[in-house]
Amino acid sequence: MRGNSFWRFPVSLHLFGLLAALAASASAQGLLYIGAWPKQILVIDEAQQKVIDRIQLQAGTPRHIEISNDRTKLFVSSLENDGIDVVDIATRKVINHFVLDEGNRKVRFRNFTSDPPGKLLYTTINVAVKQVDRFELEPTKFAVIDLAQQKITKTVDYPKEEENLFTRFAGMRVSPDGKHLYHFRENVLIFDTTDFKLEEKIELAKPQYPGMERIGVWANNDPAEEPGIMQTVFNASDPVVHRSIFGIARVDLARRNFDFTPVGPSTVGMAGLRVTPDRKTGYTIAILDGNPGNLRCEFWVFDMTTRKLVKRIDFPARTRFDFSTSSSGKQIYIFTAGPTIEIFDAGTLQLEKTINLEADVTTNLLVVPAKKS
Repeated sequence: MRGNSFWRFPVSLHLFGLLAALAASASAQGLLYIGAWPKQILVIDEAQQKVIDRIQLQAGTPRHIEISNDRTKLFVSSLENDGIDVVDIATRKVINHFVLDEGNRKVRFRNFTSDPPGKLLYTTINVAVKQVDRFELEPTKFAVIDLAQQKITKTVDYPKEEENLFTRFAGMRVSPDGKHLYHFRENVLIFDTTDFKLEEKIELAKPQYPGMERIGVWANNDPAEEPGIMQTVFNASDPVVHRSIFGIARVDLARRNFDFTPVGPSTVGMAGLRVTPDRKTGYTIAILDGNPGNLRCEFWVFDMTTRKLVKRIDFPARTRFDFSTSSSGKQIYIFTAGPTIEIFDAGTLQLEKTINLEADVTTNLLVVPAKKS
């Protein structure tokens, strides 16, 4: 009996270690990048679920982060002076930084996107020129930011007939060949990146999209997405009784193909769409009651193969928030505003853990999967 007891203990330890290793291998193994006050990008290890590094920025407090197509660099815009930091992911160091404001000229831009090689940034700008007794506002323009030259090298007037108050807030994506810039608004506008002439306007209320009167599409920048493909949610309404609906859209940026599938009645708001690495499951957070004092939200889970809503559950939302999924697709991250990230199990949709970042968040969250060996 003593001999059997002697072997049972190490075998149990071995099994425990094996199970722990299997559990770790099934969990997320990537890195998270998120901007925070005052001038930093926090690096969070998914497996450890903690901050492992803080990248000090030079241009200013981060406002928005994009990742290069080759996943080697981060492009970070700043809040206070409309600057750009370029961060090398391997070394976690700023390798380039500059500001666009110059003298009495204040350059305002919001969303931006990079060309495939990661040498240029495309955006729309509004310039305010400070005079002695007033500010002069210039018309909205397309702008090309050359990262090597550290300045705007080209501007073109935005089409006046297409401009509105929300132009600079619209999502932007560049086609895989770098020849076309997509601007996602109430319509989808496709511009030539050489001269910014409007080549195509996808008016989603036209007969090729029957039953849709107006539509809004949000541009995602999700590393889990297939290259050149964007899947997102949209809102629309029918032209008869103007009933508002939502659905799932799939956009092929290379072929200009749009596939819209209505799903059901729309809500007060939706927090975008995130898909799992196998692209079979999608998640969003639906806002059912937008009263800040009594915000009511639900997790919604979609079967992406059939584009059907398959699960919904109440979610204790913050007054203001955004979300993303882990690199494995097994966790959901809730962040903004404040100093924490809440981690929910994607299967049960229950809270697992809260990470204290010890810094207030100022940007979106980028989830970068670990490189395959």
